[in-house]
Amino acid sequence: MSEFIAVDFETANESRDSACEIALVRFQDGVPKERFASLLFQERFKPFNVDIHGITAKLVQSAPELKDIWKDAREFIGNTPLVAHNAGFDMSVLFKSLKGEPIGTEIDYFCTWVLSKQMLNLTYFGLPGVTSHLNINYPMEHRAESDAIAAGRVAHALLELKQVDSIYELAKMLDIRTGKLVESGPSGSSHKSRGFQSSLSKAEKEKLIDEIGLENFYEDPDFAGKKIVFTGKLESMTRKEAEAAVMKAGGITVSDVSSKTNMVVFGWQDPSVLKGKPLSEKRIKAAELRASGVDIEVVDEIQFLEMLADSDGIGQD
Repeated sequence: MSEFIAVDFETANESRDSACEIALVRFQDGVPKERFASLLFQERFKPFNVDIHGITAKLVQSAPELKDIWKDAREFIGNTPLVAHNAGFDMSVLFKSLKGEPIGTEIDYFCTWVLSKQMLNLTYFGLPGVTSHLNINYPMEHRAESDAIAAGRVAHALLELKQVDSIYELAKMLDIRTGKLVESGPSGSSHKSRGFQSSLSKAEKEKLIDEIGLENFYEDPDFAGKKIVFTGKLESMTRKEAEAAVMKAGGITVSDVSSKTNMVVFGWQDPSVLKGKPLSEKRIKAAELRASGVDIEVVDEIQFLEMLADSDGIGQD
């Protein structure tokens, strides 16, 4: 029998310690059997986050903090591994929202985003893209339980594709390390061949530092040395702010999609600009390049924010 617990958090603002909803859904043989879910108390809500999930300060004013219900949540988890889509974000939210409360015995976790990237021939690996490809119903409510169930169904579908029962066996087959959440924090579930080596040249690094200041510069493995293109209108920040955030993380912003582009970040697409096309020209070009063998990825605004390190003061790590 395959068993894992799908987890998802919603946050009130850009900080990782601002969890306002948690959901843990136990899956057995692909079926959601038990749920542990709760709204979580927060005060400082950002309009962008509220627009995504609809949770407000008024809605959670009588809710507990995560640290107040962690004992029950930890008992619910037990020794069962967790899965999440973009697990690095959810594990960081869990750890930081506990505000020093003991984790207990280490918790194993896996990322359906990482697993999907090793198995599926896609350009866009966000939860909407993966669920659509796997014919999984995903209402895109952006609520913790709904997203956790979608991630759990993705995990089960991937197990079925490889005809294995255990998430551990699937990860071993794909050469993906098990993530660990311990008292000192989370260590990522990623492909074992992935080591952080910035592809920034000395000149590029010096140029970035000169433009943004040494005190603002850090190298985030998701962005450092990568060429990033934006398309569409971002709702959480201006294009200029987004480009600055990428530069602070060691990324290089470019205007056009080419074979040297590593990532396309998309926001809201104006139908009048699309002129009847389902995707922008940049996303279409990215898909064509991906199909030809170029290692290029498309991410939506929500995932972009989750990937950004919160040390830059704009996004999330």
